[in-house]
Amino acid sequence: MKRVIAAIAFLVVLCGVVRASGEPPPEGAPEARTTPPSTIPLDQYIASLERIEALLAANQLDGARVEARRVAAFDVDSPQGRFHADASLLEAVANASRADVQLQSRVAVTIEEIRRTPPAKTTPADTRLLQRVANEQEVPELVQGGDVPVTPRTIPMMERIAQSLAAAWEWIADKLSRFLDWLLDFFPDSIKRPGATGGMRWIVGALVVVIVLLIVFLALEVRRRARRASPSGVETSEPLGSKRDEDPLSRGATEWERYAAQLADAGRFREAIRAWYHAVLVTCYSAGVLHYRKSRTNWEYVSALAPSFAWRPELIGLTRRFEREWYGSDQSSADALEDCRRRARTIIDSVRLRGAA
Repeated sequence: MKRVIAAIAFLVVLCGVVRASGEPPPEGAPEARTTPPSTIPLDQYIASLERIEALLAANQLDGARVEARRVAAFDVDSPQGRFHADASLLEAVANASRADVQLQSRVAVTIEEIRRTPPAKTTPADTRLLQRVANEQEVPELVQGGDVPVTPRTIPMMERIAQSLAAAWEWIADKLSRFLDWLLDFFPDSIKRPGATGGMRWIVGALVVVIVLLIVFLALEVRRRARRASPSGVETSEPLGSKRDEDPLSRGATEWERYAAQLADAGRFREAIRAWYHAVLVTCYSAGVLHYRKSRTNWEYVSALAPSFAWRPELIGLTRRFEREWYGSDQSSADALEDCRRRARTIIDSVRLRGAA
């Protein structure tokens, strides 16, 4: 009897466990934690920057560092699309040793530029166009029958080169023959008698060869003298540290590029880097991407640039390399010039392509 009662009690407990495992959690019970979202809205991003600005103004550097490290891990959802938080600005705040005025100014300028960015305009979808594109993407069924195309025989490269050279030689010989016949038409009929035609052809042909060789020699001589005289334009330019070289608006973007090439040919790499940086600034001024102010620093221009531009990281890298080469060293290497030239060329092409579009 005791065994029967123990078996019944065991079955009751087992049924209760099975029922409890299948029931949903009661209302008000805490749900399982999920990973925090990787994006924040634009308003929250602006509020975090304002909090950092207030902490810096109150000289609470530790709080500003914590907030900067927290915001740096997020992406930002904006009407223009998703972008990552300003890594250069937040890294500068996180690694700052003191709450200086320049750092507060960079945060304020960034907030102002983000708020000044216009909202994206959304257009309704064209259902007819979408349906037409969907119909075009459908692959038609294969038709039974037909001929199978056969790949033609591959001609070896040397044979193709020989055929091309033979065809070019035949074309040149035909043109020379017609040119000689045209020259012989200017001579009297007594010279063009059957016995003298062959000799006259050789004389005229030799004369043409001499003229062609003379033209080629003169062209090579002019090119050689031009290469030898090209560095003189840089040697006779204005002295170093002149007011014109310091002012970005003293030349156009194309003039700065040409001046940078001349400086590079003369081995003045450090000045060529500055010329490329001025070319980038003038291009941004002309396109309306940046606005010239005499009192602004290079990093303030970077902070004033909207984060939605894809080439903004290139401008950050170019600004960092330019300040290191211009203010931190007396001479620059050819590798440093090539790096700055590549970054500047990418930015200029992107800005001009955006303006043309």
